[in-house]
Amino acid sequence: MRNLVAVGLLALLAGCEQKLHSTRSDARAMPSVAVVPAPLPALPPAAPPPSARPKPPPEIPGWAPPVSADTLVLLNGQPYHLLLAAETDSTHRLTATYEETPGHFRRVRGFEGYYTVTLREKNGRQVFSRKLRKAAFSKKAGADIVTESEAYLPQFLGYSRALGALIFTLDFMVPDSDVGGQVVLLLDLAGNVLRLSEGRGPGGGPECEPTLSPSGSALLTASEIIRPGRPAMRFERPDAELVGASFLSDSTVLVVYAPGKSHPIRFADGMEGYGRTPTVQQLRAPNAFVRNIRTGRVLRRFHYHGFYEEMGYTIPGFLLRATTTHYLLDDKRGLYLLPLGGTGVPVEMRFATMPRFTPPKRLAEVRVEINSAETTFAFYVDTSSVQPRIRYQRLAE
Repeated sequence: MRNLVAVGLLALLAGCEQKLHSTRSDARAMPSVAVVPAPLPALPPAAPPPSARPKPPPEIPGWAPPVSADTLVLLNGQPYHLLLAAETDSTHRLTATYEETPGHFRRVRGFEGYYTVTLREKNGRQVFSRKLRKAAFSKKAGADIVTESEAYLPQFLGYSRALGALIFTLDFMVPDSDVGGQVVLLLDLAGNVLRLSEGRGPGGGPECEPTLSPSGSALLTASEIIRPGRPAMRFERPDAELVGASFLSDSTVLVVYAPGKSHPIRFADGMEGYGRTPTVQQLRAPNAFVRNIRTGRVLRRFHYHGFYEEMGYTIPGFLLRATTTHYLLDDKRGLYLLPLGGTGVPVEMRFATMPRFTPPKRLAEVRVEINSAETTFAFYVDTSSVQPRIRYQRLAE
């Protein structure tokens, strides 16, 4: 969806590898040759040539010069060169249609592009080379966005031995806008496409940054968790919008929803757009879940409405390994404390029960600064206490 999602009034009440890069060239260096010129008679000074500026390349929306990168990676303990390249094919046009507003469609144009992934051993022997068309990603990132976008260089996210996959993200952007999409690409070590999945787009969508679990045994995308030996765990629900998801541990994931499904609505000012109008029953039901990654079983469910929506959804929070706890911020209520193992009961700490911070900072306290939609907070978490001890500051509003 190209337009920013407008949130209805009731929804507002509910809250809303390391990489080593090197440049390669096949051109052979010419040897240096010293030449002694014969003396020439003196000539009158030549007139200066007329100044001329080089002609700039044409500015064509969706077209960009080819780009490439060479990255040294370790796969199963062995070094390889991973070469990535992207190019636009200006001889091959693409077209697509999208719904600009409910019931109103618009046609867009662009160029085909190509992405090449090449894996070579350290000695230069090629393992595989795979070329992919830009249009092949239309279904996951949106045909209109992919059509208008230039071909950006794929980004290497990592390698999962459990999944047997090299993982990449590919970004797509409509020129001169904040509308975009992202696709997560999985290739095996023979260059075969294992899966395409939705990534996090810059112009909206849930807070699900594509990432591997701590052990690398599972992959989180903006729509699912990809697990070895099992079907993907999908996040969609018929009665809610996905707000975000994040790993709590190798075995658990936190998933948060906004009640009510987005649909076309007409606002009070007569403008048409998309929004949510959740029912009372949907608002009363738990909207946050801790799930077991392997089985998919819900371990805990609770209410959390501290998320907000600007350029996509944001779930303000932080994780502390020292306390084995994930903290969710609700700037109207306080903090929700989630044990990382997922088996403990979530604890809500209201601001009224948390003392305000007064200097000095204690040795066992860890200071964490975090933003909500309207306020910046600093929390001081005592990592030496079995029971939660937290002080806080409101830094700015």
